[in-house]
Amino acid sequence: MLRGKYRWIIAIMVAVLGALFPVAGVVLAEQEQPEENADPGQAVAIEREFMTVIKFANLWEIPMGQLAAKRGSTQVVKDVGTEIAKDHTQLDIDIQKLADKFGVSLPDKATSSQQSWMNEISSKSGAEFDRIWADRLRAAHGTVFGLVAEVRAGTRNDTIRAFAETANVIVMKHMRLLESTGLVDSNHGMFAQASARSTSYPENKLSKSAIVLAIVLGIVMVAGTLLVVRTGTRSGTPTDG
Repeated sequence: MLRGKYRWIIAIMVAVLGALFPVAGVVLAEQEQPEENADPGQAVAIEREFMTVIKFANLWEIPMGQLAAKRGSTQVVKDVGTEIAKDHTQLDIDIQKLADKFGVSLPDKATSSQQSWMNEISSKSGAEFDRIWADRLRAAHGTVFGLVAEVRAGTRNDTIRAFAETANVIVMKHMRLLESTGLVDSNHGMFAQASARSTSYPENKLSKSAIVLAIVLGIVMVAGTLLVVRTGTRSGTPTDG
């Protein structure tokens, strides 16, 4: 009898482990298959996100660059603000052309978080204005930089790759300019807080069909394993227990 209990405990363990293999296989298969450009005239999810994020950046960094050019308390801040506003104005023209080419609808106003940063910056003056302005813009550029680099490295579309490379150069340039003011402080959390991304990675989501398939395979594996063990137990001799 005792031996029979052990046999069932082992059987359950085998069933659970066996169920995990098909489930893991479905998960890995779903995540490892990149979204391909089915048509050169279409943009995949991360490329659409990239265009949207660039547009969001333009919507608040252009007016904030222009404000720094007027309100900055030092010539360095004024000059950096002027350069950032100029670059993002051209970037805004280019991103609209790119979005039109691929049929991507872009936002026409900044996010609520970006609006709150603009309100915060606009409420300051003097040295406090310079500090908050440099911190917020440097933090936002840092978070955009990761997405730009990801698209530049991974896109299969030549047109989007060329734009991503241009955007990469501009974002890097702006980070250096903002850091050159001597006002950027990386110790108070603004780098993590001022994230410019608004959507999550589409490749990190499983489809509903993949989830259902994983569950079905797991159930079949458990049921099959238990059936085999039960059949083997019944066919054993009475002395086995």
